[in-house]
Amino acid sequence: MGQTQTKYIKKIKNKRRAKFDCKEEYFIKNGGILLEKQIALSQGQHKGAGQLKIFSSQDIAKATNNYDPDLIVGTSAYGTVYKTTIDDRMVVVKALLEREPNPEQIDLFLTEASTVMVMNHDNMVKFYGCCLETCIPILVYEYLSNADLFERLHGDVIKWADRLRVATDIAYALSYMHNALSKPVVHRHVNSMGIILDYSFNGKLADFLYSVSITPGETPATRWPVEGTPGYIDPEYIETQEVTEKCDVYSFGVLMLELLTRKQPLMMARGGIDLVDVFVSAVQKNCMMEMVDTVVLEQATMNEIRQFVQLALMCVAKKGTERPTMVDVVGELWKIQGRDKK
Repeated sequence: MGQTQTKYIKKIKNKRRAKFDCKEEYFIKNGGILLEKQIALSQGQHKGAGQLKIFSSQDIAKATNNYDPDLIVGTSAYGTVYKTTIDDRMVVVKALLEREPNPEQIDLFLTEASTVMVMNHDNMVKFYGCCLETCIPILVYEYLSNADLFERLHGDVIKWADRLRVATDIAYALSYMHNALSKPVVHRHVNSMGIILDYSFNGKLADFLYSVSITPGETPATRWPVEGTPGYIDPEYIETQEVTEKCDVYSFGVLMLELLTRKQPLMMARGGIDLVDVFVSAVQKNCMMEMVDTVVLEQATMNEIRQFVQLALMCVAKKGTERPTMVDVVGELWKIQGRDKK
């Protein structure tokens, strides 16, 4: 009886030890990959490296009350988002709880973590830290009170002034990504679902899962697989699989048309319809104003609408070389708001 009990206790201890080793292995592997990605992105500049906090799996489990479904504020293919409090701070915890390791998902989460570690901008969602002890790392972000732009734009009424400000905010963030480091970082996933609003309707760019660092003018040894949201993806990128900053410029142009018309690019794409093609056709037929949202017609001046449309059409030009840079886009949005004179 005593021998049996001793064997049972040893078995339990071994199980616990195996679990502990698994956490250690995840931590070492994920931490190493994260560091490599961070160095590759920052080109040795180590920008923002001191801002990361590492949470244990117990910290996350405690904060989410063992992943209580009542704390869920969003779900997608990229994970479940929990709203909670950590260190007396309201945060969201982004977790993808997979039983088996998924290299692709791990890479996406670590790409997102490394991007927001290296880049720090007021119009990018603030990253507080992550847990590396789980198979797929868990990410912790600031909590913003106004949900995402898609939900607000297509569920409520957003004023024209707020739409214009959000467009400028996201243009700033993309301009920063393209110019802050020695090599541009391309987002590749710009859409209204990946823009979070705060209580003042300021826009913050999120969802950096597909961000990549590129060398301008250099053809990569391997092509990047096409990533992004249908309806927003640059057709030239789909054709060539070459990633440039102009991929983001195109997606931003689609976002501008979405803000202007309140049409849903993703839903239209699922039905085989392209918002850009429809809008360009309307412009050519001199019936563009029929597509403009009534709120915009009521609140914007005709000159503001014309300038906004002209800029959006430049952004969605067929060839990337014909599109403006995001720095140029910011300047044009300033002009529309009259801020260039101040």
